[in-house]
Amino acid sequence: MKKRFLGFLILSVISMPFCVKGVFAEHDEKSFKSWANSIYVYTGLGESVDIIDPVKMKKIGTIPGIAGIHNCFTSYDGTSLYIAAENEIVKVSFKGKKGGGVIARNELEADELAHVALTRDGKYLYISDGKDNVLVVDANTLEATKTINMPTGLDDVIKIVKDELGKSWDDSDSNPHGLAVHPGGRYVYVPLVWSGAVAVIDTTTNEVVKTLYLNASDSSQPGHGTTPVALGFSTDGHWCFVSCAAPGYECILNTSDPANPQIETTVAVGLSPIQVPSNPNNKYFIAPCQTSSLLDNEASSVPSPVFNNEDWIDWINDNKDTALDLVEALFGALHDSMPMEPNDDEPDACFVVEIDDNYDNDGTSWEVISIVEAGVGPHGVSYTPGGEFAFVTLSNEIPGKVAVIAKTESGEFKVIHTIKVGEFPNGISTRFGKNQNS
Repeated sequence: MKKRFLGFLILSVISMPFCVKGVFAEHDEKSFKSWANSIYVYTGLGESVDIIDPVKMKKIGTIPGIAGIHNCFTSYDGTSLYIAAENEIVKVSFKGKKGGGVIARNELEADELAHVALTRDGKYLYISDGKDNVLVVDANTLEATKTINMPTGLDDVIKIVKDELGKSWDDSDSNPHGLAVHPGGRYVYVPLVWSGAVAVIDTTTNEVVKTLYLNASDSSQPGHGTTPVALGFSTDGHWCFVSCAAPGYECILNTSDPANPQIETTVAVGLSPIQVPSNPNNKYFIAPCQTSSLLDNEASSVPSPVFNNEDWIDWINDNKDTALDLVEALFGALHDSMPMEPNDDEPDACFVVEIDDNYDNDGTSWEVISIVEAGVGPHGVSYTPGGEFAFVTLSNEIPGKVAVIAKTESGEFKVIHTIKVGEFPNGISTRFGKNQNS
C-alpha cells in the first residue's frame, strides 16, 4: 500500500493532438445520425453545470449559480435536467441545443442530497439523502410527497471503521447513495453504503419490499462485498451491477424477478468503483474506479473473494492502516468537496466488464475484458445512445476533465479524447440517452 497523500499532486491528461475528424478515425466507422443532436450534461462539486456536445467533443455551455452540486439526471424525453445540490432539488427546463431556459428549485428536509433518479413515467424523483432516507419528490412541483426510511443501520465492518476514525455516525445510518430505477419501471434499487446492502422500493406503495445484504451481515445471505455506493442495470433489466467500493468489487445481481433480486456472482475490479450503467448495446459496462491507482490499477484482492463478513472483518483488523486508507479514499469519492490526492502521479483506471458472455461469446461470463487508464479520479460514466462512446468524469483532475472512451479499430478500449470542464466533475447524464441508470 502506498503512503497516505498529504499534498495535492497535479496530473495533466493531455487531449490527443488531433481534430474532431481525427477522433472519429480512431474507431470503427458508424452512423452518428441517431445522436447528432444529443447533449451530455455533467455536474461537478462546484457551482455550475457544464454542457458538452458529443459530436464536436467540447464544452458548449454552462448553467451557473447552483451551489454544492452532487449529481444530475436528465429526463427521458430530454426536456429537463434534475440536479441534487446540497439540500436543494433543482430543475432546469431545456430550451434549445445548449440547454438553459427556466430554472426551478426547492429546499428539501435533508442535510445533504446525494443521487436523484426519475421514474419511467417522468412523474416522480427518488432522491437519496446520504443518511438513512430516500425522498419521493413530485417531478413537476419539486415538493416531497413521502420520506422512506431505510430499514438498516451500520454494518459490523463500518462500526470498526467508525471507532477507528472517531466518526459520530448514528447506528441507524445506512447512507443510501447511487440509486437507480429498474428498467421495468416499478422498482427503485438503493445501495446502502454503511449497511452493506441493497434496498428495493416498490413505487406503487413506496415501501421497501426487500433488503438484500451483500456482505453477510445477515447470516442467511452469502457475502460478496461491502460499501455498495452506486448501481446500474443492463438495458434489458435482467442484471444489476452494484459497485462495492472499498474492497473493489462489482456484485452482480440477477434481477429477472425485480422484486426479489438474487446474488449471481462477483467481479473483482479496481478500488472505489462508482457509477455503473451498462452500455446501451448491453454487451458490457464500464466501472470507473476512482482510486484504483492505490492498488496499481489491478483488480482487487483485499480480501479475495469476500465470501463472508467474518473474513472481511478479520482482514480489516489485521490491516487497519490499509483499510482506513481505503475508507478515507471512499469518503473523498462520495462526499468531500475537495478531491483525494492522485497516487504518485499515476492515473486511475476504468475496468470494462463483459455482461453474461455478450461481448465475445467465448463461454466466459462476467470477465474484465479491458483496463483503461483514464485519468485521475474517474467517477461518473454516460454513453451515447448507441453506445459508441463513453464519457467519464475525471473528478480529481485539475482542471476538471471528461475522458471519452471508445473501442478502436484494433479492438482496444482507449481514451481517444479529453474535454476540459469545471472543477471536480462528478455525475454525468445524457440528453436523449437510452440508459439513464446512473
